[in-house]
Amino acid sequence: MMRRDSIVDRLVGLPWFLLMMILGLASLGIVVLFSAGSGEIDPLTGNQVLNAQLSVAHAWRFGLLLLLALGLALVPMRLWAAAAYPAYFVGVVCLILVELFGVTVNGAERWLQIGPLRVQPSELMKLAVPLALARFYHQIWEGERQSFWSHLWALIIVVIPTIPVLRQPDLGTALTLMAAGFAVIFFAGISLRIVVAVMVMVAAATPLIYFFALHEYQRRRVETLFNPEADPLGAGYQLQQALIAIGSGGVTGKGFLEGEQKQLDYIPEQHTDFIFTIVAEEFGFMGSLALLILWAVVIVQGMNIALRSRNLFGGLAAAGFVSTLFFYVTINIGMVIGLLPVVGIPLPLVSYGGNVMMTVMVGFGFLMAAHLNRDHQMAIRGVF
Repeated sequence: MMRRDSIVDRLVGLPWFLLMMILGLASLGIVVLFSAGSGEIDPLTGNQVLNAQLSVAHAWRFGLLLLLALGLALVPMRLWAAAAYPAYFVGVVCLILVELFGVTVNGAERWLQIGPLRVQPSELMKLAVPLALARFYHQIWEGERQSFWSHLWALIIVVIPTIPVLRQPDLGTALTLMAAGFAVIFFAGISLRIVVAVMVMVAAATPLIYFFALHEYQRRRVETLFNPEADPLGAGYQLQQALIAIGSGGVTGKGFLEGEQKQLDYIPEQHTDFIFTIVAEEFGFMGSLALLILWAVVIVQGMNIALRSRNLFGGLAAAGFVSTLFFYVTINIGMVIGLLPVVGIPLPLVSYGGNVMMTVMVGFGFLMAAHLNRDHQMAIRGVF
């Protein structure tokens, strides 16, 4: 059993600067969600009742999950490694159950109803995939990590959960899984020649993917990216309204609770995937820049933890999680400002949503555990 002074020492050794940045992002999310609710009017009373509901729920979730993350930070790295394969297996089974018994919301079958809870198994896989890959690479000898066949097995680990996620359909989550998996494979030491070859093959296959793999609505989103004016009341509506909101914010913004696009409810999903429009409209370029700086600091700090780890499992899994965060932020803001097609990816810690926040905070718990165990070595075999 861990001694009390040992627990205190570990708590003192936590990456407190990183924690402060996380608190800053969550606090900004609480403020912006309060504003997001101001556009919703109760038809009976005429009062803007959802302000507190969104922000208070977000604050409660973050507070509880922060305690969970701090507890997970104290878990020894060998226990994280021991849980990697079981978590991956449970996640794949749950994805199969979604195919059979999933709950359909907005035309997508992505959730399982477990009593009063509605869970999204694909969120679990955003952590389980990098953990499973990290354990796989940790348990093979250094010479084997350069083998093409080892990387092929790793790719299979990524592809297995990606296929059912694509069938849901959930292109955003599927891309996130692939980004996290490829990041771990890259940091494990794959040859640059293989990387270049894969990039060439992906580029060559892009037309086939576009015409034969994407759904019709997904192709419309790609087309809307290049010509949103072609369907201003249909596929291009959301993007056009987002760009109007962002542009109207100017340098300093219109002020807290003063966003007109938000108040008139012109932007669908403004409290989830398109919450960046509220930041840009009400706080302007300066507020948007502050948000980006906070996320940049978190990502740099997280990657620093991954690169400084002498524990291969911890370093690879941390790199996979941080890459997932980078992908989240880049895709979310890129789609809102019209640089990338619209996909269902929220802005972590700022957007409203329990499943994503759970994934991100558990990931931060692991990242802090990797920091605390950065100098601890684990044997290649026989420790799991």
